[in-house]
Amino acid sequence: MLSVFLVSIRSVLIIITIIVIGFILEKINMFNASFSGNISKLIINIALPLSIFLSTQKYITHDNIVILSYGTGLIMIAILICFLLSAIVSKLLNLPPQRTALFINGFVNSNTLFVGLPLNIALFGNSSLPYFLAYFIANTIATWGIGVKIINNSSLSKSVSNNEGDSKSNRFLKILTPPMWGFMLGLIFFLFNLSLPDFLTTSFGYLSNLVTPLSLLFLGLVLGNTKLSKLKLESVDLFAQLGKFVISPLIMFLIIFISQKLGFFYLNTTFKETLIIQSATPMLTLLPMLAEQAKLDVSFSTRILTESILIFPVIVVLLMTCFEVIPF
Repeated sequence: MLSVFLVSIRSVLIIITIIVIGFILEKINMFNASFSGNISKLIINIALPLSIFLSTQKYITHDNIVILSYGTGLIMIAILICFLLSAIVSKLLNLPPQRTALFINGFVNSNTLFVGLPLNIALFGNSSLPYFLAYFIANTIATWGIGVKIINNSSLSKSVSNNEGDSKSNRFLKILTPPMWGFMLGLIFFLFNLSLPDFLTTSFGYLSNLVTPLSLLFLGLVLGNTKLSKLKLESVDLFAQLGKFVISPLIMFLIIFISQKLGFFYLNTTFKETLIIQSATPMLTLLPMLAEQAKLDVSFSTRILTESILIFPVIVVLLMTCFEVIPF
């Protein structure tokens, strides 16, 4: 148990170190205001799609594709339950319309891109990538197919919410993000037994290696640009963080546990731990941007996002220790 605890601490410290470097670079004004946005574009549009494409080639096989599909289904069930619970909690808390949709999204959806992927690699290695992809697919669908719809329906900006036909089309396109295209293209190559020339595989591999360090630097830059002294904590924040870091992973655990007891499928230990860890990653980095576009409470979304980034390292260590104490 001590060894697992130390490995978890080491993995989290690696991640925190790079985030802190990004934070310091932002505080000393090393880069101009557009730099973090450019990093984000590079990751999402180039490095991450290539990383996911190569991962499907290397880690998805005819032996595991069925179980990966099953795992994706379990994740969707857990996410849908969390959406329902978050809506109930928001009603009980009597949250104003400007906060309800943001609370629900913060409660449910995970930051798989900038935190989830590097965290999974640090904890479980590259062999866990197919399991990460399962969560990434479900989380992307939940974010753009459900979460953003809830935000737009709560919007105080008529320009965001009125054009229903356009918003449906836009949501569909948002689901088909470059990383999702990388997965779909990789799946096509897998199904038709296609392969890239060696020089392309090597070139794309170099670019995909940028994902982890740049993602964590980006997170540090975002934190460095946040005025922590102006974040005024409220009681609703506690419920948002409990939802993200306690209820969401607990629901994921229960769904896996029940499925195993019923004997539907067997998920290996790394797969199960990946799903629970991914459910406990911080809130969406773009939550404040979505709030601003929809004319909702931007300060609230920024505050709960920042809190989740600061809390998640402790939660990861606790979860990894729990995995050793309570094997399942």
